[in-house]
Amino acid sequence: MRRLLVTAAAALAIAAPAQALVLLGIAGNAPRFQTLTGQVSNVRQAFLGWGQGLSYGSPFSALFATLTPIPMIHLGTSARPPGRHEAITPHAIAMGAGDGYLIALNNAIAVWAKGIYVRPMAEMNNCLNLFAGFTCSGSGKALHSPADYRKAFARIYLILHGGTAVAINAKLAALGLPPIQGNLPVNPFPRLRILWSPLAGGPPHIAANDPQLYYPGTMYVDVDGGDIFDEGLVDNAPWSQLEALYAATLRRHKPFSVPEWGPKGFDDAVFVRHMCRFLRTHRITEEAGYYESRPGSAYDIEPLPKARKAYRDCLTPQGARVPAWASGQGGPIVGVVQPIVTFTLGGQPVGQASAPTGANDLETNMDAHTGAIGSAVWTRDGHPVGSITLPRRVDGLVFRTMPGAHANPLTRPPEATDFHVFWNAAGVITSAQWTRVGTLLAAIPVTSGQHAIAFTNGTS
Repeated sequence: MRRLLVTAAAALAIAAPAQALVLLGIAGNAPRFQTLTGQVSNVRQAFLGWGQGLSYGSPFSALFATLTPIPMIHLGTSARPPGRHEAITPHAIAMGAGDGYLIALNNAIAVWAKGIYVRPMAEMNNCLNLFAGFTCSGSGKALHSPADYRKAFARIYLILHGGTAVAINAKLAALGLPPIQGNLPVNPFPRLRILWSPLAGGPPHIAANDPQLYYPGTMYVDVDGGDIFDEGLVDNAPWSQLEALYAATLRRHKPFSVPEWGPKGFDDAVFVRHMCRFLRTHRITEEAGYYESRPGSAYDIEPLPKARKAYRDCLTPQGARVPAWASGQGGPIVGVVQPIVTFTLGGQPVGQASAPTGANDLETNMDAHTGAIGSAVWTRDGHPVGSITLPRRVDGLVFRTMPGAHANPLTRPPEATDFHVFWNAAGVITSAQWTRVGTLLAAIPVTSGQHAIAFTNGTS
């Protein structure tokens, strides 16, 4: 509920069908919270100011590593401390002023290559937040309207998930937004989950601040959610508003989550048990994160013995294990760009290698007389980004950007010493060629939407 900036440490899902158990998360000190409640926190949340992870604080890579197994990153708009002002408005984000930061986050998520949640500007209907659409007195804020928020959220979604500039810009143009420059690494669902979550009963309580007015559309959200807090005995939390958010999620056929919840200084076991029932009976809920484990916080559970016991007894046992999609061990995802080269000898597979993130060219070098492949390298725009260890004897290959893609093998021209294949962020092979000592011999015809290419030596 309160936006806490972090410097190094402080996430998830699944589409329908729902899981019986829930991924349990925490903001703050996870080992401390486990001591207090027994909870194994498989989602760990951090709240970032705008630019954090790139221009200040720990780099994204180091930050993600402190939030294992599943990071949940909240993107706020506050300036670098000790500043207390807003670094960027939702309108400016929508118009592309924050693209540099978002593209850096896109690349960091691609390198991470495991499950991660991102929550852009959550609780947008809470007037206490810098990016909120209204002041607490009910006045609208320039450059912060619900329409500004919706467009900013959609832009964040498109950039973080990545793809070709052509595909992204077509969607931005439909929203009346300026284009991006260049293709981006693809971060597919389910490994990346962009989460939308207002505050149940957020102030000001006016019709223009209805959370659904901030919803960017089902195309731009992976997981719906809602935060809820108890601010008085006994269990006076706005459950009806959370139920309304859940009902809207059911209609949209999305997973649901409760990324932040907790009692604000009240030892309210009834509230905690209510949350236990909610998670048990609202079956599309995939994640619930307690806010927060930090000594001195108004939401800290340590000084609340009744709430703490209720949590340990009924909520901790509902914790789910880390799913395969989040651990990075779930195998190929159909439709996702996953460039793989299978090396062959006499047409039979003898080895395999996967492209590193960002690669868009595979170069192989052959002996012109024997056809044996002596070396191979992944490059991006002509610059090496990864070496390949070859099997002892290789004279051909099959290259695929999508699992199961098929290609009839070409025969290497006798004079060719090099083979190149290029592809874009959508996994479409854009060109291929034979060269001899760096000089073009022949362009290899490719078709629209081609995802595989192969060749053999022809003399084996």
